[in-house]
Amino acid sequence: MGSCLIILILISRVLRVMKVLLIQPPIRDFYETSIRTQPIGLAYLAGSLQSSGFEVDILDCRQKKKTPVPLSPELSYLRDFYPFEDRGPFKLYSGYYHYGMGWGEIEQKVAESDADVFGISSSFTPYHKEALEVARIIKAWDRKKIVVMGGAHVSCDPESVVKDPRVDYAVLGEGEVRFPELLHEIKKGAAGRMDQIDGIGYRKEGEIRITPPRRFITDLDALPYPAREFFCPEDDSIQGLRSTMIITSRGCPHRCAYCSAHLLMGTAFRTRSPEKIIEEMDECQRKYGTRFFDIEDDNFTFERERAKRLMGLIIKTFGERGLKLTAMNGVSFASLDGELLRLMRKAGFDTVNLSLVSTERTTKERMGRPKTASSFDTVLGEVEAAGLQAVVYGIFGMPGQTLDEMVDTLIYLMGKRVLIGPSIYYPTPGTPLFERCKAEGVLPLYPSQWRSSAFPIETGDFNRVDLVTLFRLTRAINFVKGRMDRAELDEGVTWEGLLKGLRDRSNAGAGGREGTLMTEHSAAWRRILWLLHEERSFFGLKKGRGGRAIVFKEKSSKKVLDYFFEKSRDVPILRSD
Repeated sequence: MGSCLIILILISRVLRVMKVLLIQPPIRDFYETSIRTQPIGLAYLAGSLQSSGFEVDILDCRQKKKTPVPLSPELSYLRDFYPFEDRGPFKLYSGYYHYGMGWGEIEQKVAESDADVFGISSSFTPYHKEALEVARIIKAWDRKKIVVMGGAHVSCDPESVVKDPRVDYAVLGEGEVRFPELLHEIKKGAAGRMDQIDGIGYRKEGEIRITPPRRFITDLDALPYPAREFFCPEDDSIQGLRSTMIITSRGCPHRCAYCSAHLLMGTAFRTRSPEKIIEEMDECQRKYGTRFFDIEDDNFTFERERAKRLMGLIIKTFGERGLKLTAMNGVSFASLDGELLRLMRKAGFDTVNLSLVSTERTTKERMGRPKTASSFDTVLGEVEAAGLQAVVYGIFGMPGQTLDEMVDTLIYLMGKRVLIGPSIYYPTPGTPLFERCKAEGVLPLYPSQWRSSAFPIETGDFNRVDLVTLFRLTRAINFVKGRMDRAELDEGVTWEGLLKGLRDRSNAGAGGREGTLMTEHSAAWRRILWLLHEERSFFGLKKGRGGRAIVFKEKSSKKVLDYFFEKSRDVPILRSD
């Protein structure tokens, strides 16, 4: 009788369904782009794990709440750049926050989960510390629980991830096949053969072992749809419409020097069939009322004819402008033409996000993006003709760039009918530019500093104050463009003409640097723009005694501002729409 009971217990252990909890950690930063935090990668993993017979749940710790926290010591230098009391029209950030669940709440959720395996997403190197804290909580609760970590950071730097005793396994690259394979081997215990799985990291007998990714999923249509039932539709909305992310292709052949996309998804461009994409969109609309789709591909328009066919099917299925569409991850302007842009507009796009990087040809070539500014001008004309708006991103602060080049790029975009997206370069492990930062001794010591908001790189050609000033300049230019959009300023005015008007208004108004605390719709912005030119410094507004507004000077680079006003004085400023 006793032996039969032992056999039954052993059989029940073998047959017991393994429970997996997938976790998106909270983050700490000056800002969060909340409309892009839906953990679609974890939903893809959940769908694959379910189809492989595992019990799955998702814990999204990055909820829509934020708690002020002190700046960490390694980020303390940023206090000079971000005066949190600033209420002026060109302010940058208003605080440093913990976005999402507190650690105590996460600990409670972990204990309630009854999971056997915890899969933690580590998507961005500066946020890896938060992912490790979640792992610490799990191991402190029960050290026998298995912690698996995946995501972009893990694919870029797997050795350092596996070195940490809080992490048992790392999954590199695409996880939909590897993660279930790993779990099946874990269930076998001592008989498991981890070395047979490509794209994982683990420790064996004190030695770190990494099996490089060799396989990438070729048949994307065979993947289960993301398990969106774990999301709360009411929490995901854009412009009042229920929204979700959707992926139509994977892989990036470009190998840009600053980008790590190929480390996660490979260099071979692979696509889903337009019919399967339409089927998924239709399911989202029927089940969750989704009307807003953000296409999160790295190279959505890489195959131009395929993109045209997809746009045509969306129009046929959902009607002309029956949906709202975006591609916030950006599209390559080299793959666009007038016909595709017109189809995108009819399908539901209002805006296209484009990456220019720089107007300097040699920089674009060094970064693996050799297209010229003249071809970019042609695409911008077609964007405007199609009735679309454009947000154009320049990258500032890369090793090898000069201040003149960065300011020239800014002036070029100022004279185009676009909004300017300033991307401050951040070093990503595993990329050629990261290795250059290390070789030249300009890589900051702490990974938490490797983020745009920390202005990580300083060289002999530029420092952090220069980059902060460029960043604020884009805010000021976009602000002026916005006033043109509202017909408060004439499109095509030059800085010389704008400043004459500002000077006249300022002299006619109350003098001094105090007054009532004014919103961006009052005369405050005019005075601050005028002071920017006259004193070659940015100014902010803060609340003084009795609610009086005090104008104060921001830390600024006179060198950048002198060059900008000298070169841009006669350049017409164009609105953004």
